[in-house]
Amino acid sequence: MHVRSKKDLEIILENVKRFSRPKLELEQYVTDSSIVAELAWFSYMRNEVHNSRVLDLGCGTARFAIAAALLGARAVICLDVDSDAISDARENIYNIGVDSRIDLVLADARYPPFRDNVFNLVFQNPPFGVQSRRGIDIDFLKSAIKVGSKVYTIHKAETVDYVVRKIRELGRNAIIIGRRIINIPLMYKHHRKRIHKVEVVLLYVT
Repeated sequence: MHVRSKKDLEIILENVKRFSRPKLELEQYVTDSSIVAELAWFSYMRNEVHNSRVLDLGCGTARFAIAAALLGARAVICLDVDSDAISDARENIYNIGVDSRIDLVLADARYPPFRDNVFNLVFQNPPFGVQSRRGIDIDFLKSAIKVGSKVYTIHKAETVDYVVRKIRELGRNAIIIGRRIINIPLMYKHHRKRIHKVEVVLLYVT
């Protein structure tokens, strides 16, 4: 499948199926295709994706992994702690036709079973610690920085100063790519709005 523009990529990602069995305690929701496409294309335009080793950390339905594979990554790993999510990811990868480039790993993102700095790129949209344990977003970030040379990560806008400070404490630099809105559809019992909007910051960690 040929991708000629960021819009092409976004359209493909919009057709990726959502969670079949979303779990509130894991804060599972699908990252907007526009945001996934933006981060993946940003990396592509920096000549980072082609022929690279990529990790989609806490992959969910594998949107970041699929984007990386479509943009020419040499090898991509999808990692998630939830077996249902891994099954959803496997189906999506097969349907898009990038299964030859992507492997799936069932594991806890806080303890990734990889060598340090083995990936050229890590993409992630970690849990924000609202329904799951507080601080889990930083746990994900530590894992991503440990195994990846460069990291693209998404965090709640209200926590950005704290997150950037943590990144610096870990010996890395953070660039704010921009602020965006994630649209979470009505999918859990406690949801009252048809669309719940969350302001987030897109970060590039080097």
